[in-house]
This record gives sequence, C-alpha cells and structure tokens, in this order.
Amino acid sequence: MGVVDHYEDFYASHDHMPGSSRTMRVKGTVVFARGGATAELREHEGNPGINPQMLPLDLVLTPPGYDAPTTPALHPVPVEWSVDDPSIEYRQVQFFVVGTDDEPPPVIDVEHPE
Repeated sequence: MGVVDHYEDFYASHDHMPGSSRTMRVKGTVVFARGGATAELREHEGNPGINPQMLPLDLVLTPPGYDAPTTPALHPVPVEWSVDDPSIEYRQVQFFVVGTDDEPPPVIDVEHPE
C-alpha cells in the first residue's frame, strides 16, 4: 500500500571542513498523502551491493493503522541519518523503502565541502 505523495529536498553531505568531526549527514522530507504515517532513515539491512562508494539506506515507512485517526491533508515528515567519520568516502546514497510498496527517492550525490 503506497502512502507517500512525494519526496522533497533529499540531500547528503560529508563534512571535510578543518576542525569538523567529518560527519556525514543525509536529510530529506517524506510528504505523506495523509497524516498519521511515520518515516525513519536507517542503515540498510540487506546486501550493500557491488559499489563500495554507494551508501545504501533503508527508508522505513509506517502507514497509519487502519483504525487510527488521519488527516486528509499532505503531511511532511523530516528524516535524517548521520555517522561520524565514516570509514568509506561515499559518493552517492541509494534508498530502499521498507514497510510499504512506495517507490524510493532517487539516488543522490554526496557533497563534500572542504
């Protein structure tokens, strides 16, 4: 069952600024077709694939319960995932939707501010 209306502003950045913790962050917004749903980014629990510079993340979507009150308006839910000083210099992020049959956000490039 699909619950997502669309995705907004997905962005990945691996900070290389002097004095920083070299944190890699992935952020975005899941816009649900109605209220009551939740979203969370987690480390991917499956095969990481063949490209070691592609970070796989699970986008866990939980639709509202069948008897839960919902609102018919669009419902934006921000998501964020981060890791300090990752061992791999990732170049892209790929998302895998868990919990619904929605399409994932597109693959995004990782920005590397120095």
